[in-house]
Amino acid sequence: MGSYRLLLAMLVAISHMGVMFVGFNPGVVAVVSFLIISGFVMTPLIDRSYNVPGKIGLFYLDRLLRLYPQFLLYFVLSCAVIHFLLPGTPQAAALTIENIATSLPIVPLGFYMFGITVPEILPPGWSLGLEMCFYLLIPFLILYKARGIAFAVSVTVFLVASLGYVNTDIYGYRLLPGVLFIFLCGSYLYHAQAKGLWVASITTVVAAIMFLAIVVGFIPRRPFNAEVTLGIVLGVPAVHVLSRLKHHWMDEFLGNISYGVFLNHFVVMYVLRAFWPVEYSALMITLVLVLSLALSGLSYYCVERPALKLRHALRAGAKREIAQIPVGRTPA
Repeated sequence: MGSYRLLLAMLVAISHMGVMFVGFNPGVVAVVSFLIISGFVMTPLIDRSYNVPGKIGLFYLDRLLRLYPQFLLYFVLSCAVIHFLLPGTPQAAALTIENIATSLPIVPLGFYMFGITVPEILPPGWSLGLEMCFYLLIPFLILYKARGIAFAVSVTVFLVASLGYVNTDIYGYRLLPGVLFIFLCGSYLYHAQAKGLWVASITTVVAAIMFLAIVVGFIPRRPFNAEVTLGIVLGVPAVHVLSRLKHHWMDEFLGNISYGVFLNHFVVMYVLRAFWPVEYSALMITLVLVLSLALSGLSYYCVERPALKLRHALRAGAKREIAQIPVGRTPA
């Protein structure tokens, strides 16, 4: 699934350079697949390494070690590039002590629409805030078998938002209540028993019907309701099929550099904008992607891999402690 993740990151990047596919934003479609993948991956991680309440804190530490090192690197780089190369821009105006302080914990970035922080320093960071909110909740949903209730509530919020009764962009794409069911589709795909596959399949069919209804105008087109439903239609079967392919080192490598591409393409765009303030032609888009890939490779080996060793040690320690818990006892 690594090559698929890299493709998704590149789709997010080109969407930020103004590329649209037949009127649809490919970045939003890609983000929906990322949500599905996250739900799919978090489920076995919790099952295998953090499957008792006393280990939830270690799960949070694991996730911080996953997201934070490269986020911090590219956030600092973005601040430096904006300060030295883009004075007088909206990005420079966002470069305040308050915005930096509220952006660094990541979670507030997911609530930028309420004025908590400003996302212009590293715009993809808002979705990391959403991801962190999911991480905070998913251990409880799995350990206390509450996924079904959460799924139903989230679907309700999404439908209300998609039909325009509340802000479609905020509650149908940006905030966890409206997209939690998308994460949980991935979780159900991992537990690919009859119930899980049924839930994921019915969700995909309903999303396909909604997408067609939006395209033909039966449901009014609102910010990203078409892209989110299309993302579900494409993402659920893609994750289901790709998760069954055999492991390959090249696929793993491509997946390893996908997170860096997702984060750093704006840093590359900021640098290029300072020297070549032109519209994004095919050549410029290609240049951004090539530089982003190269920079991501460096950051993976220099920043991500050391953190990866810590995560593996953390999981191994958690597994040993769980194995030592006597049967019938629950750790404090």
